Amino acid sequence: MQLSRRHFIQAGLAGTALGLSGCSNFSLSSQEQAQATVSKGPLALNFNENPLGMPSSAREAIMQHMGEAHLYPDSARQALLKRLASYHGVSQEQLIYGNGSSEVLKFAIDAMASAHCQLVMPKPTFDIVADYAKARGLKVTEVPLTAELQTDIAAMQAAVAAHPGPSIVYLCNPNNPTGLLLPKAPVAQWLAKASPALQFIIDEAYGEYAGSDFQSALPFIQNGQKHTVLTKTFSKAWGMAGLRAGYAIAAPEMIAAMRAQASFDNANLFALYGAAAVLDDSAWLAQTRRNNLEAGAIIIATLKLLGLDYLPLNASFIFHRIKGNNEDYRKRMQQAGILVGRTFPGLEGWNRLTLGTPMQMQQVAKEMQRLRLEGLL
Repeated sequence: MQLSRRHFIQAGLAGTALGLSGCSNFSLSSQEQAQATVSKGPLALNFNENPLGMPSSAREAIMQHMGEAHLYPDSARQALLKRLASYHGVSQEQLIYGNGSSEVLKFAIDAMASAHCQLVMPKPTFDIVADYAKARGLKVTEVPLTAELQTDIAAMQAAVAAHPGPSIVYLCNPNNPTGLLLPKAPVAQWLAKASPALQFIIDEAYGEYAGSDFQSALPFIQNGQKHTVLTKTFSKAWGMAGLRAGYAIAAPEMIAAMRAQASFDNANLFALYGAAAVLDDSAWLAQTRRNNLEAGAIIIATLKLLGLDYLPLNASFIFHRIKGNNEDYRKRMQQAGILVGRTFPGLEGWNRLTLGTPMQMQQVAKEMQRLRLEGLL
């Protein structure tokens, strides 16, 4: 799409407002904007961190309990698990805490691993589970996404069927880096077939951002599914990435097997208090979602203006096309003080952009348009 400098002056640089025309209901107040984190260096839009920072509810809870730093975290951990059980409608025996969801993913792999077992996962996706599986000596089978960049459930099922031993299937919903939701019916039908020879790990790190089409794996576990583990995190929508708080939900038998693989006293006292506090903070979650929608609208309007394809917004990032080489694009954006996503295997020509505040996204939009004027995007 060729756009003249005059076109940008008339419709482009001012055109970032296009993204707001249908989203007036999501406008952040000046107070909410003021709560957003202030970058002391480059604008980091490459790790999917919450640009609004940590909720004041978590901060206040941590400060309130600062005098307990000399105590072990046992009671605080139990209090959080009790709160999570009520929040999700499960028993405390169905929950395990981890030092971020990355750790509970390891617990799940360690608990599920067995002789001649394989891990089947999409490519690309959040791939730390592959490292855990390889460390246990498991075969890792990576299944490329479809031409539409959707998780290829049929091809993953074929990989399971072709393997002579048991399989662990890892699915991220919404998927990272694409942000696409898993197809409902095929996944539901497959989860219903879970068994000792077919186990599932469902990673819902970005589930709080997903819209009405999102289908959580939680009901399967609530209904007695014994071979599915659901992982969650406080790092994304809850704004607590630095505190490392995550957890998994599964059948009591599976949780017991995961606990046998867990390290002793892996919980940070202040992460526990902060996590328990934010679960009662529905206003924060609404604010985070509102910020994400408004920021996403600005970038989507810019991508439309530039004629660049993008995938639907279901997470705290948007996956979009670029012109040319992704590494060159990253370097040019970094020169402008903006850090954007890395290149993912098999997806050259696409970039994952973390959504910041609307003000930050206006900065990104202007830089993207400037690069177009210079023929670099």
